Amino acid sequence: MKVIDEILNEWSFRCHDGIVDLNNHDKIIILREILDEESNNALDLFLEVNMSSLADEAIKFIKDKYRFDDSNFKSISKSSFKILIPDNFSKSRSEMMKDLEENPDFKFDQGSIGAGSSLGRLKYKDKVLIYIKFAKGQGGESAGKNNESSFISLINSHITEGPITIILKSDSKEEVYESITQCEDASKKDANDYAKADIYLLSQAKVVANISLKKRNAIRWESSKRKLNDIFKKFIEKADPRNPQFNNVILQPIPGTNSKYKLFDPINNKILSKVVITNTPEGLNDEFIFGTDVPKTIVVKEDFERYNDYTFENNILTINCYKIYTDVEDVIGTPDEPVLSFSNHVGQSYGIELRVFSKGLLYNEKDLRGSSIEINYNDIK
Repeated sequence: MKVIDEILNEWSFRCHDGIVDLNNHDKIIILREILDEESNNALDLFLEVNMSSLADEAIKFIKDKYRFDDSNFKSISKSSFKILIPDNFSKSRSEMMKDLEENPDFKFDQGSIGAGSSLGRLKYKDKVLIYIKFAKGQGGESAGKNNESSFISLINSHITEGPITIILKSDSKEEVYESITQCEDASKKDANDYAKADIYLLSQAKVVANISLKKRNAIRWESSKRKLNDIFKKFIEKADPRNPQFNNVILQPIPGTNSKYKLFDPINNKILSKVVITNTPEGLNDEFIFGTDVPKTIVVKEDFERYNDYTFENNILTINCYKIYTDVEDVIGTPDEPVLSFSNHVGQSYGIELRVFSKGLLYNEKDLRGSSIEINYNDIK
């Protein structure tokens, strides 16, 4: 039962209200993601279900239309499932969604964006919920790359007769870039040691803007070990159960593993879902958000799949964005504020991972979500 308890702990932590519910499709999506992370097929027995006849009907239609097989589908509940797009599929997620919408039995559910899918979901005959995912790399990375591709296409499709001016605009910011001749994927070029840009705006061959593009519901700032490795090592050393230096967290060995641990609270005798680091230096936060690109990277938060909130007049492309961040002060004190957090992940070194999440994921206003504790950054140094 310890495994189930840990799963329920993490599930509760990730649900916005802390309440788990097997009858809530969006919360089941979260549970599925946790099971996928554990990479243990036996855990799928926890949610083995028989699909409803209506769900089977929807799956059959999609199979016939795209020549898919059983491997392209994953059940979530009796009346919800994922479509897993293969790598060589000719359509993007948004294109596939629009394609299915041509059949009146499939309708887009706008209200589902951010709940189980960054793109939203479809409803089949108003009963069956359908999520479209990538077969490989499900989650933020693939969704993020698709978002980047949509942004690049939006810009380049308007650069047809020479350079244009691009205005990125939010409620509080307006960034203007003139004489733009190309928008490119930053990953295709050599980057510096701590690059954060996803997108380049170029004027001829010169990079005039570095953009870190995030979806509206993005929760992660940094997962690279480039900046986190020293902090990780120091935490592991100080949480060692043979010589613990924190009073509220130690590493509890996982039986049957070689040097794998769980975060454990010795005061309350319970497994922890997260150890959250407070008082991170502002300079470190600045690099988590903007990196060290030249010119300085800006952060743009917006969903560019199914996007049409822009104008193009007199060779000026104005793109309205949900949020734009250009300085660390823009982010501190908001739900997007970066927060260092240790969590359990059996696939990582020591069974522990360190990432930088948005504060809104870890806190409900001022209170920590789930089974979590805080330690001060200065106590790790």
